[in-house]
Amino acid sequence: MQDNIYAAPEANLVDTEVGAVDPAFYVVSPAKFFTLFFFTIGLFGVYWHYKNWTLYKAAYNDHKPIPVMRAIFSIFFTHALFSVIDRRITDTGKDFKWNATAWATVGVIALVTSNVIDRIPASGTLGALFAFMPIPLTLVYGLTLLKAQRAINVSCNDPQGKSNRTITWANCIWIFLGAALFTLALLGVFLPEE
Repeated sequence: MQDNIYAAPEANLVDTEVGAVDPAFYVVSPAKFFTLFFFTIGLFGVYWHYKNWTLYKAAYNDHKPIPVMRAIFSIFFTHALFSVIDRRITDTGKDFKWNATAWATVGVIALVTSNVIDRIPASGTLGALFAFMPIPLTLVYGLTLLKAQRAINVSCNDPQGKSNRTITWANCIWIFLGAALFTLALLGVFLPEE
């Protein structure tokens, strides 16, 4: 209450809603996303799908996806996730140009091809070539998810992902475990067979 009844009323003119991050999807900076994806050899993609479906489920009560199943079987749900991200961009009136269906298709093809090639025995010259093919295919998959991440960030009012850009101690543990797994995989490729 003001002491001076003749003074102009005071009001808080700062709009707290402008620039607020909308948690409809998982916002993360592109640098953090790529770091986590690369150092976990793509396993971050499973968490990424889980987190996005969990937040989508919380934001839109009319749809009840099972996030764990959609993350584990992400190849079947990538198109659906990219579609709801694209619809969110349209609904919020944001400007982000991308072809969600094409990006999802490239990601799924890269992931499936990587998994098929990973099953080919690494013997002989052709086998050695196939042993390294999953690496660039995983990177292609990561780039498709990164494009979707940029779309998510725009749709959630945080284009640079500043609200989630720092690497946490939990992230460091996953990075360490992923680097150890990658080192073991390389040792398996280069060590001679007995």
